[in-house]
Formats: sequence, structure tokens, C-alpha cells
Amino acid sequence: MKRKLIIEDFGKIKKAEIEISPLTLFVGDNNSGKSYLLSLIWAIYAAERNSVIFRGATELLTEEHPQAYHNVYDCISNTKEGMKQRIKISSSVFVEILNRLLERNKDKFVAGIFNSEQVMIGKLAIIPEQEFEVTITVKNTEDAMEISCKEGHFSLLFHGKSIKEDIGFVTEKVVEDVLRWFFKGATGLHGRSTVYLPAARTGFMLAKNVINKVGRQVAYDVTDFEDREEIQPFTKPIIHFLNMVEELNLDHKTEYEDIIEWMETAMAHGRIQYGNELNGKEIRYLPEGSKQSLPLRTTSAVVTELTPLLLLLKYRRSLKAICYEEPEMCLHPGLQQEMGKLLVRLVNHGLSMIATTHSDIIVQHINNMCRLKEMDASRELLEKLGLTEEDVISLEKVSIYQFTDLGEYSTVEKLIPVDGQFQVRTFSNALMEILEQTSEIQDFEGE
Repeated sequence: MKRKLIIEDFGKIKKAEIEISPLTLFVGDNNSGKSYLLSLIWAIYAAERNSVIFRGATELLTEEHPQAYHNVYDCISNTKEGMKQRIKISSSVFVEILNRLLERNKDKFVAGIFNSEQVMIGKLAIIPEQEFEVTITVKNTEDAMEISCKEGHFSLLFHGKSIKEDIGFVTEKVVEDVLRWFFKGATGLHGRSTVYLPAARTGFMLAKNVINKVGRQVAYDVTDFEDREEIQPFTKPIIHFLNMVEELNLDHKTEYEDIIEWMETAMAHGRIQYGNELNGKEIRYLPEGSKQSLPLRTTSAVVTELTPLLLLLKYRRSLKAICYEEPEMCLHPGLQQEMGKLLVRLVNHGLSMIATTHSDIIVQHINNMCRLKEMDASRELLEKLGLTEEDVISLEKVSIYQFTDLGEYSTVEKLIPVDGQFQVRTFSNALMEILEQTSEIQDFEGE
């Protein structure tokens, strides 16, 4: 489902209208709100049914659209064993309820992301591209009832006892799940399938055994520190990242074997060892051609930067989306181009990638891959360029947003491709300034 995320007065961001594409990049000035927005998108994707956003959803639907609520309730209660019934409700009903809930609960939602009541948001709203009918189907079998949403491609399963005891409870869960689908705008996204890779990931990786899970929980529970020395908690995306590193499934059979092999060969120049390979949970690096692995703390910054993503791809189940802060961190220009290639490959493999970046090389690589796709480049040309079909991407799958710091606030503008290319002012302006400075120096030397 295509929809716009409407944001106003959020940190430095005055106003933004965001449409998430399979590959979405936030570019622009420092301190302009890119990481704030990335954290917000992570929290939207990670929101579960018990999120503060959906608090009071059923009551509000009952008050504002009682007929819609009773349609769902009656369909569930009147579908007898062996029966199957279907109802349709306008999407505008759920959108209205969701936006009312967002207006009511947005500040608590945002404060929870950053663990600070000082972080607030003026407006948070969802606007779908078009109105449509939401189809809810109820199927009653001998010992269970399956309730599904056709448009959202999700279903709920309730056993007979729970339905008979509280049809209101079942109705509430159906309503919340439909609202959650509208909120996320995608199917299958939940807390465990969406991961945030913070800019400080190297430091967190090296200190992960010191910042243990108990310590994180203490830091997270800020109410315990009212009578003690103030301790600044981590943000929720960072806590989720640290938990993710501890909760990797070592028995998981990855679907990214080719990408992992390419990353370790072309970028890391060695293998990341973890878990079963070491009879423990230490992370080590085995350089190419060496028989002796190294502890992560003794490796280069490139290795420590790539390690979290490699671990995710190897051992994380249900991976659907990655929010990636500055993927070019510590990478030489040549490796920044490889990172651009990696982002495209991951998107073509089905992952949603949302990243902040200051790398003109990554953006230009994506421009080139879009141009090749538009040209319908031959296999011979791709081979000549050292590329394959998994390296090219269509413009329709890419969105780039320019953040501009104007002092008191920042503006956010969606860049429209010109002749199949994204023109990023924040990069071109900086390049022109340094060229002009170089020219002035050369003119002075000539005089």
C-alpha cells in the first residue's frame, strides 16, 4: 500500500512528506533531522499491537464509526462452525481512526523512541495514495476461527474457547491489526523483522560484552533513577540493536549466502566468525589466507563497520527492513561504491533499505544503476562493467530526500530525477565551493 507519512515540527524538521520506497536515502546537512526521521521510521515499522499508538483504538472506532465496529463484531459472532463470511469497510474509516489516534498518542510514541519527554512532534499522519475497500474474511472451523484481511495479506487465528468467551476481545485484535497495517504501509513488518544500524555501531560492537543486557535494561528504565545520579538511557533503536546482537539465531539457514560471500571477499577481505564456529559467542575475524583469527577489537574499522550487517544477514530470522545510519562510515571511496552496490543487491533480494548518507559516491553509483536499468543494458555491457542483473535497479524503487538546514529549522524535499539522475545539491554545492577555492588559490599563485 502506497501512502505518505506527514510530519511537522519534529526536531529540526519543519515539515516533511515521505513516501518510503524499497531504497530510500536521506541526504543533506549535518544536524538537519535525518537521524531523527530514520529513528521515527524504524519505530513505525517496529510497532507491535501493544504500541501506545493504538491505545484506545476500539473505543474510538465504537464512538466515531459504530456501524463499522458492529459490522466486524457481528461478522465474527454470526459466523457459525463450517461457515465463511466476508465484509467490506472503506479504508477511509480506518485512516480517520488511525490519524485521530496519532494526534492523541504521537508525543508519547515519540518520547518512547528517544526515552525523553523533551522530544515531541507537532504532527504525525498517514495519507494513503487512494481510497479502497478493506475486505475482512471470517472462517469458522471445528476448533478455531481464522480472520484475514485481503489487502493487508495477514490473518489471525483464534481458538474456539477464546471466541466464545470474549468476542469483543477478538474484534479488538482485528481492528488493531488492520490499523497497524495502515500505520506501517507494508505486510510482515514487526519488531523482530526491522533493524536499526546506528552510526556508533563500531563502538557498540566492541563494547557489547560490557554493555550487557541487564545494564541496558537498567539504563532504559529511567524512572528508577529519580533519587540517584542521572544516567542517560539509550534510544530505543539502539537498545533494539544491542539486543539483536545478543539474540542471533546460530542455527538459522540464511538466504543471503551469495551476498555474504561477496561482502567478505570484496569488502571485508576475510570471514567473520561467531557462535558455533567458536563454541561461544565471541566475534572474531579470519583474514584471507590466514589460519589464525583475530578478536574484533584488533581489526580495522572497515571490518568492525561491516560486522553488524554481516551478522544480521547470517543469523537474523524474518529480516524485512534495515534502517542504516551512514553506511559509508570508515569506507574508502572505492569501498563506498561497493556499499552502493550492496544496498542495491539487498533491495533486489527483497529487503527494504532506508539510509542516511553523506556519500556522493553511493548516490552516483545508484544513479548509474538506474540508468543501466532504464537502458535495458545487455549482459555483455554489464559483464564489461563488472556487474550482473542483480546490480541494476529501476528509478521507481528509489526515493531520495534532501535535508537543508536553514538555522532554526530544516526543510525536506523529495528529489525528482532529471534525465534519469538524482541531482543532490548538498554534494554538488560543496564540490563547487572547493573547486572555486582551488581556482582562487591558483589565480593568486599565478599573480
